[in-house]
Amino acid sequence: MPYAAPLDDIRFLLNRIAPVARLTGLPRYAHVDAGDAERVIEEAARIASDVIAPLNAPGDRAGARLENGVVVTPAGYPAAYRKLAADGWCGLSLPTEHGGQGMPQLVQTVFSELVSGASLAFGMSLISSVGGAKVIGAHATPAQAALFLPQLAAGTGTATIVMTEPHAGSDIGLARTRAVAKGDGTWAISGTKIFISYGDHDLCDQILHIVLARTPDAPPGIKGLSLFLVPKRLPDANGAPGVANRVRAARVEDKMGINGSPTCEMLFEEATGWLLGREGDGIRNMFTMVNSMRLDVGAQSAGVAGAALAKAQAYVQERRQGGRGADGGPAPLIAHADVRRQLMQMRAWTEGYRALLYTAALEEDLANAGPEAERGAARDLVEWLLPLVKAGGSDAAFRVANQAIQLHGGHGYVFEHGVEQLARDVRIAAIYEGANAIQAIDLVTRKLAQESGRRARVFAARIRSSLAAVRGRRETAEIAAALEAALTPFERATQYMLAHAASRDGLAGASSYLELAAVIAVGWMWLEMAAKADPAAPAEAAKPALARFFAEDALPACDLLARRAMSGAAAIDSLGDAALCAS
Repeated sequence: MPYAAPLDDIRFLLNRIAPVARLTGLPRYAHVDAGDAERVIEEAARIASDVIAPLNAPGDRAGARLENGVVVTPAGYPAAYRKLAADGWCGLSLPTEHGGQGMPQLVQTVFSELVSGASLAFGMSLISSVGGAKVIGAHATPAQAALFLPQLAAGTGTATIVMTEPHAGSDIGLARTRAVAKGDGTWAISGTKIFISYGDHDLCDQILHIVLARTPDAPPGIKGLSLFLVPKRLPDANGAPGVANRVRAARVEDKMGINGSPTCEMLFEEATGWLLGREGDGIRNMFTMVNSMRLDVGAQSAGVAGAALAKAQAYVQERRQGGRGADGGPAPLIAHADVRRQLMQMRAWTEGYRALLYTAALEEDLANAGPEAERGAARDLVEWLLPLVKAGGSDAAFRVANQAIQLHGGHGYVFEHGVEQLARDVRIAAIYEGANAIQAIDLVTRKLAQESGRRARVFAARIRSSLAAVRGRRETAEIAAALEAALTPFERATQYMLAHAASRDGLAGASSYLELAAVIAVGWMWLEMAAKADPAAPAEAAKPALARFFAEDALPACDLLARRAMSGAAAIDSLGDAALCAS
């Protein structure tokens, strides 16, 4: 079945749960109104369906390849990218003073979801440039920003995040890539980086690599890393991409999924770069991009989960098997109880995480551009939600895609229906931009432990405020009761983690604690959706029933997750390395 954007659900969320109208009244977005945002999203849905989705299966089969030192993307990718660039999509949320549209992050997030649902591999060509633009805007000199940001806004350049090295993996502090000052304001960058999405491609002429490297006198570890902008082509006298820089793709990885997206090993051979920010601030400055990318991974996950759900919904209504239907023949799959259970789970997690994603994007906008009195609490909340959106959302998306395969039976395992590709593609979302276990460690050791758990208290207070607002309402009684009950083990586990955040016991339970927080966050979204749905609107009438299902199916697990989070490290350390790995 062709890709169709879930516009009804998106409209509901942008009107009731994460209202875009809260943003269009702010001075930063005075040039945008809610009608503009809705028209942009409707056009994005059309582009996703008509231009991007037809590339998905053929791009997966063909893959990206390295030919004579140049990366070639699948047929149709360059033309589609150039159409999107010409129509202004590359600059959707970039600053207007540098040629962008200046749309809120919330609108950008919806766009990222739609292009990812149509083709995750193609959509990646657009997403990292948004994060790169944020790094350049925040840490470049005015002259650097004026030179490079218009290229990203126009789509004549893309940006990459260049962190990982072959020997280091997620341990960024082991990076060996070197940066040596050349005496003219530029630096010579030398080293090897791996797993660089769209590290090279044929979509446009310029690629702005944002690279972590170590200067000669820098200390070891992450404190010795600085951030550099290394263009594929050096600017000429007019600032346009000129001669090739000394950076190239050495190989394109053969992967499980996202085959149309070239994942490159990159060689920097005394390539010319410019320092972004101050020496030694590389990790801190890079997190401007990393945080943006983690929100985008949530958008990718929501997009793929939505596509998988839609395929499953269509298939179980048309496929007849087992039982007796009203016409005396086999019943449609949707008549079977276990099929309905899986569909309810798929829909509850997909729509719940979409609501959480949009809420996080709204809070990001409020933290950056809202009234001064609201910015601190908004920043606390979005920083708390980001690991939940990235890790919880990507785990849920893979489950949903896997359930879609199961509901298709053998037809889901073969290429024809395109369901197995969704599972293969979205599996990467739990790994890149900080593997999900690292998200859990970050949640416990930084987001929670810093400032005595203030972010967790802001999160819990928002949920309790929502509970107070619906007290006594019949349509939210089940979800409210289950959510209120779940807060008790969550707060108990939070106190345990605060006491053990720096210990092995805390690290042992970190992933369970993140999962606990994510389930409660999605439960909060279902409380909000059930309370604000219009029973007379066909697209909203199902929300209270789905909320009741989530209350029964998901929230009771919170007590178990809390116990796991507080179980400590004794059991996992009860075997030595050799005994644990014995066959």
